[in-house]
Amino acid sequence: MEPDTVHYDRHFGRLVRDKTQSNIPIKPVYGPADVDGLDYDRDLGNPGAPPFTRGLYPEMYRRNLWLKSLIVCYATPEETNRAFKKYIAAGQTGLRVLTDTSTLSGVDPDHPLARYDIMCNGSPTFALSEYETMLDGIALENVDLESANSTPSGSFFTYVFLVALMEKRGLDISKLRGTNINDPIHAFIVYGTPEFPPAVARRVNLDLIEFGIRHTPRWHPCTPCGYDMRDAGLTSPQEMAFVIANALQYYGDASRERGLPFDGFRPMVFSMSSESDFFETIAKFRATRRLWARAARERLGASTPRSMSCRIGIRTAGNSIYPQKPLNNTARITLQVLAAVLGGVQAIDPSGIDETFGLPSEESRIFELDLQHIIAHEGNVPLTADPLGGSYYVEWLTTRLETEATRLLEEIDRLGGMWKCLESGWLRQQFDRTTTEVQGEINDGKRLIVGANSFRGPDGAISRAVVDGAYKVPPDDKRFGAIDRVRQLREARDGEAVRRRLRDLAEAVREQRNVVRAAVEATKAYATLGEMVGTIRMAHGLCFDPYERIAAPDCLALV
Repeated sequence: MEPDTVHYDRHFGRLVRDKTQSNIPIKPVYGPADVDGLDYDRDLGNPGAPPFTRGLYPEMYRRNLWLKSLIVCYATPEETNRAFKKYIAAGQTGLRVLTDTSTLSGVDPDHPLARYDIMCNGSPTFALSEYETMLDGIALENVDLESANSTPSGSFFTYVFLVALMEKRGLDISKLRGTNINDPIHAFIVYGTPEFPPAVARRVNLDLIEFGIRHTPRWHPCTPCGYDMRDAGLTSPQEMAFVIANALQYYGDASRERGLPFDGFRPMVFSMSSESDFFETIAKFRATRRLWARAARERLGASTPRSMSCRIGIRTAGNSIYPQKPLNNTARITLQVLAAVLGGVQAIDPSGIDETFGLPSEESRIFELDLQHIIAHEGNVPLTADPLGGSYYVEWLTTRLETEATRLLEEIDRLGGMWKCLESGWLRQQFDRTTTEVQGEINDGKRLIVGANSFRGPDGAISRAVVDGAYKVPPDDKRFGAIDRVRQLREARDGEAVRRRLRDLAEAVREQRNVVRAAVEATKAYATLGEMVGTIRMAHGLCFDPYERIAAPDCLALV
């Protein structure tokens, strides 16, 4: 063939799969026989009525659009504060808080192992002083906040910092509104941080649920996280089954051990992933609502439509964002956001088109907000509830996903619940098996990833600009400034007040009292995150440092 000619192939780019992303076989066409046995009132219901397959509210988005909920986290609390204000002005309605990796691990910036994690993934929010700066000038009452810090200590202390900040401002904490992505079982699989071993994590989680329902009734204290698990390789049925099984575990334990009636909780919230497999993603959200309504009624005794309902907040799939030809990521995110809207979710956090290269740039974030404005106001997608309801294919796929997730729930029951599944290693095996299968199919060309293993090509000027525009981790001299910052805080605060409050926190642990109030008071005295994590550990008979590198500070001498 001559160098300037091209070979024409009529079948170039033809389909290579006849299965969904979760390996569910799909027929070329679906008809009435595929939904035989489906009962409208029992299995679908009108929007706003159990089992909520068609959506949570009668008018769905006609009354309220979904929350546009972005993670906002840059290297310093000052930069994060400026970004929050800019995005709120551009239409952000859900304020997601995330910290850096060292904070997520439960240690302060001057811990010897924290040094190279400082400012990776966000700001080192090691004390209340950092929250005061990060949220300066931003209202806290009746604002939709969300903690994305989903390690066991991260979930606990984000809530503690927010409550302490509201009280320092003289605000009513009963008006704290939002969601805590708090799922310790998933965190042991996904993050594996050692600061709170399972027994401690289980205890503080129950304390959070109990304190939350009594004092911050508009806050969801414990939101199971399917997103991280899906990003780690699970299928849609596994993601559905594991978030529901974790909710049954946590809220079932809270009802039995703390005497909290399930009907008294806020409606459940699940954090889930929106994937590029368009119809499977839509069906997954519909099936999750239906399966949860039944599980809440049959297993937890939910007796009202409110307590049988669940809200779904999504993040678009971070593992679908590829570095090759990054301009293509705009198409992936658009597809995933559209699937979330058609699936009837309540909050959407798109991934950044550039987040494989760093934190999303400001322009990337503004694009992600504008994308949602376009879907809402130019696409007119939200004008009617559940527009794909009644499709033979969508209804069949919804039922198929529900059936597969139900089988997994029954197996989890047989194994003794999710804590037992974690302890036995069964849960870990589910991740390893699925991840290996998917990667094998990508390597074999049985799953095509445009730009990565197929349809490859060089990056153009726009793709290169995407790479260059991502927010990079700052240089070392700026990052290590956080070490000076925490040391200056320790010198400036009232040391006796800190000692007294940490002693109170330790006593609350030992006396089996709820530890949230004591932690809030220690926070208001400017105890650091690492000091409070260490105090809780020592009161449980553990060493101060989860990594066994440093001794307990002098302020904990009497703890």
